[in-house]
Amino acid sequence: MDIEMESTPRSTTTAAAAAAKASDFHDHDHVSVNRGSKYHQERRPPKPKSTKLLNPLQKGIMMYLTTHHTSQPQIQSQPPTQPNPPASPPQVNPPTLLSPTDLPTRFTIYAPLLLFPVNALTTPPPWATLYASLTPTQRQTLFKCIIAAFARYSITHVAINAPITLTTTHGAENTMRSPVGLVPLFGDFGPVCGGGSGSGSSSSGSGNGNGNGQPSEQDLREAFWVSTVQNHGIRQVWAPLYTMFSRGNVTEKARILGLGGNGGMEGLEEDVGEMGVVDLYAGIGYFVFSYLKRGVKRGGEGGEDGGLEMEVRELVEGLREEDRVVVFHGDNRFAEGVLTEAKALMEAMGTWSPIRHVNLGLLPSSAPAWGSACALVTADMGRLRAEVLGVEEKGTGEEAEVKVAECRHVEQVKTYAPGVMHCVFDVRLAPRGEVSGV
Repeated sequence: MDIEMESTPRSTTTAAAAAAKASDFHDHDHVSVNRGSKYHQERRPPKPKSTKLLNPLQKGIMMYLTTHHTSQPQIQSQPPTQPNPPASPPQVNPPTLLSPTDLPTRFTIYAPLLLFPVNALTTPPPWATLYASLTPTQRQTLFKCIIAAFARYSITHVAINAPITLTTTHGAENTMRSPVGLVPLFGDFGPVCGGGSGSGSSSSGSGNGNGNGQPSEQDLREAFWVSTVQNHGIRQVWAPLYTMFSRGNVTEKARILGLGGNGGMEGLEEDVGEMGVVDLYAGIGYFVFSYLKRGVKRGGEGGEDGGLEMEVRELVEGLREEDRVVVFHGDNRFAEGVLTEAKALMEAMGTWSPIRHVNLGLLPSSAPAWGSACALVTADMGRLRAEVLGVEEKGTGEEAEVKVAECRHVEQVKTYAPGVMHCVFDVRLAPRGEVSGV
């Protein structure tokens, strides 16, 4: 009866009101009157307050506080007759030291990696104060307790994530969008290269690098790697210390795969079996794998930085029919020249797949690569997918006489701040036959 009343609007009826109403009844209703009487109301045990269950992160912290965290004994002045008083034993803090509302709640798992948001150790204030007071040894014990609370996920490493900055720790432009803000907290993440955070003890020393702040082949062999599966089975693998990963790209990958709410991305509904795609900012293949799963014949990935030294003819002659991804490790400013040469060779061999789609996934703007993207698209028709962050572009006042590009769709991905929106523009380039003099 009590539970049912608590779960319905009638639970607002008080015992006193029930007794008052029952007083109008005849004597044979005395049983109902007694249920709401003051006598029973005073002796009815109070209902337990509903408590929100702790998540694994909070459980791990509370486990540490109740079993490991000790307070330092107070040092008091002693009389001269007792020069060596007995040391007070360390006292274990009670489990009520912090309440669940005083503990952080957010985390992300890319097994075996547990990621905290950038403010995980600084908010809420009571938790921040306690964490700041811990010694390095105590913090390692804390993270062991947290890992134990995540036992079902086989966690071995812990780190603090952070937004990707536009510059490295040395002030240089972060053209590779390296995760320089990542802070390892527990576990060996691998050698730290130039531009890496290196702020935690959970790395295995300085890496060799390749002269431009990027990890060497040996660094990558020694690195800690994680993976995740998204969009119906696409597995992405990366080394968190060296490479960024954005789970927020899921919606854009879904559009490429044709799984978006609006039916997917224009230009990919047709037969894509003979289509070529170029991604000028490939990263770890965020979008390339989605294009391949959609069915495009071949995808080309352009690097974001570094020199591009290769023999195009050797590359072309070595391609097999089953080779569906070609990675160009180097600055994508050279992409137009390399692919133009490759196109001439492959057309002569009858193996060229027309490039009908160019992906431009760089924030805050991919504008520097727009010219190359337009040049790469095959002459008959093509589409560009360009990402822009918080940009309001104004024209010069001079309108072109002939429209050669048309924005077909604007996808508002997410907001970064008031008035700052991450947008993706789907742009259709007109076929040569539709534009006179072009």
